[in-house]
Amino acid sequence: MESVHGVLEWFIILALVAVGIAVNRAAPYRRIRYPLYTVLLLMLFIFDLNKVSFRSDAVNAVLYFFVTVIIVEVILICVGKKSLLLLGGAFVLLVPVFLYVYAAWLLIVPLPCHSSSGAVMGTYGACGGKKYVLTNRLSFDPFKPARVYSLNRDIRHTPLKRQVDKYSAPNGYLEAVFSPQWRCLDDGRARVELIVDGYTIWVLEDKAEGK
Repeated sequence: MESVHGVLEWFIILALVAVGIAVNRAAPYRRIRYPLYTVLLLMLFIFDLNKVSFRSDAVNAVLYFFVTVIIVEVILICVGKKSLLLLGGAFVLLVPVFLYVYAAWLLIVPLPCHSSSGAVMGTYGACGGKKYVLTNRLSFDPFKPARVYSLNRDIRHTPLKRQVDKYSAPNGYLEAVFSPQWRCLDDGRARVELIVDGYTIWVLEDKAEGK
């Protein structure tokens, strides 16, 4: 199954590049699109800086998809300028961003290898009225496959959530079934122990400041 996931990753990258090429050649309203691109990239930068995302995975997936297509189009624009300096700068700056956003996107899209992942492992809303959610996702890369456990706290009165802690289980625990044990700390923060066969493998807790 891991090999199938790896093949899908490469096909998806090629598909994203193809969509970016099609948008660059055929999409109208460039004067409107380019300011919109700037706003989306700036918003994603601010979100990532604060480890914030939308509560809805579908909204996050759409946002990451558009950002990857935007990056491809920007690189193609630089190619059209026929400047080696501009093109080199675009590759150095934008390719790592593309791969970073693409990896984040892979965590939330419903690929076949994710059929048993992405589930909410438990919610805890008793710590000072704050709601926490623990999820797990498969995150495969060519060198270090992992299962990622993410503790998120809803940002009140908004459709957003903030990742307050994360744990990437190593290769040997890809198929392990963790049982979360929730606790409420004295200062109102949530704490989750990831337990396998009676042993605590890792502890996640709210490490973010502010409410």
